[in-house]
Amino acid sequence: MTEPQVDEGDLIFQKIAGVVLAAILTVGGVVAIGWADASVEPRMEAFAQAAPGMIFWWREDVGWPLVLGMALLLTPLVVVPGAFGVRFRQFLPTLRPRWRVALVLGLAVLIGGDAAVYRWLGGRDVGVATIDGVQWLRDGAPRDQWRWEQAVEITGGCSTSRRNAGSEPHYGVAYLVAFPGKREARLSFRMADPATWSSALRPIDDKLTAAGVKRSTDGDAECLAHYQAGMLEDDGRAFQHVLRPAD
Repeated sequence: MTEPQVDEGDLIFQKIAGVVLAAILTVGGVVAIGWADASVEPRMEAFAQAAPGMIFWWREDVGWPLVLGMALLLTPLVVVPGAFGVRFRQFLPTLRPRWRVALVLGLAVLIGGDAAVYRWLGGRDVGVATIDGVQWLRDGAPRDQWRWEQAVEITGGCSTSRRNAGSEPHYGVAYLVAFPGKREARLSFRMADPATWSSALRPIDDKLTAAGVKRSTDGDAECLAHYQAGMLEDDGRAFQHVLRPAD
């Protein structure tokens, strides 16, 4: 039995529909994963805020639902256009209409289901820094903890990067404290006010310095000047002090 002939115009529409559906699935997936990720943030913050003496907190929970979701975001762009007849880097043969519908609906269910699972299971693990040390919590309960005197290295600093010579600079601040067992306290700048951040970090930095913890930080002059421009003089000195390079 011969295959029915398909009009050239219908083929073009079919291919356009495949590309559009792939784009819709991908954008919808980004929105769904973003919604799920934003939904778990208050849960993690609540765990951190409940920890006595909390100064800084950071996310530890990535988890398989988020990793799977990021991988699924690429799948529609890879397989859907080919299923609708687009031959550029075609990973699937052109499918019959019923199988195309099944493919699109199946991907939509997978992406949406993964976002729902991440919203349900994610946001369980956080790290918390206090004046005495670091705790790693799961569902609000401590699983591991270290004192600042047990740290092995401080890394990060203030850095400036550009995509090319004429592009706008991007400034980044990182302050990472490594512990035995590949544990890491991520005390990087995430506050609205850098002066508030450096003021909160200064006592911890002093403890690490007194304990003789190795320092491998980089204080880029342009980056420091960018953040210090809007600070009071004492705040600027404190900001530069916590991000100073090794002596």
